[in-house]
Amino acid sequence: LKQQVSLYHDRVRERVRQGNQLVALFRRHGVFVKATELLDDEDWRLQMNRLPQSFPLHQGLELVRQIYAHLSIQEDSLREGLIDLAQNQEPIRRFVALPGVGWIRSVTFYAYIDTPDRFPSKAALWRYSGIGLERRHSGRGPVRTRLSRQGNRRLKNVLLGAAKAAIDQNENAFADKYHHWTQEEGIPVPNARRNVARAIAATLWSLWKTGQTYDSQRVASWHTAGVEQP
Repeated sequence: LKQQVSLYHDRVRERVRQGNQLVALFRRHGVFVKATELLDDEDWRLQMNRLPQSFPLHQGLELVRQIYAHLSIQEDSLREGLIDLAQNQEPIRRFVALPGVGWIRSVTFYAYIDTPDRFPSKAALWRYSGIGLERRHSGRGPVRTRLSRQGNRRLKNVLLGAAKAAIDQNENAFADKYHHWTQEEGIPVPNARRNVARAIAATLWSLWKTGQTYDSQRVASWHTAGVEQP
């Protein structure tokens, strides 16, 4: 399962890289487009007509587009297979009840955490996931808090993505926390978003350990340990 999760995310990264390259090639000639728009044959012909009529230029763009389209197909196929695998795992079926946490984010958390018993505390989970805080000081100087520079980058991206999605969905316990932190406590938006990511990670971890189902009321009463202040 972990191998399939890694393969899927590698394919997504490669597809995005090829898409960025394709967009950059168009931008060099003053044509601004989105990579996803270029998968449609009619839009592709329309944008190609805006470029200089050079065979080498068009040939190179065609090759990059073919790679991008092929990677997109592979990504869709891998996503479908991964969701099928995820649906067979009982904890993951409970994970997807959280706002902002779909099948792919749930199975990624499940595969990379491996077992909830490996962490003695939420702080340890957050550090491993790349969203924790660490305290540093030099000699007798003041203690300074900063983001941990270690951790699993893939988990970090998944949890921050889940936080953004939950905030954008609005009308859920995580979004309410975010609005409270930003509007009432004056916490900067990036810090508040990381706080939401920590809340999501802690909730997933708790559901996995206890076997319980998601309860938004528990998130609403979640205490502020590990929360970044302004």
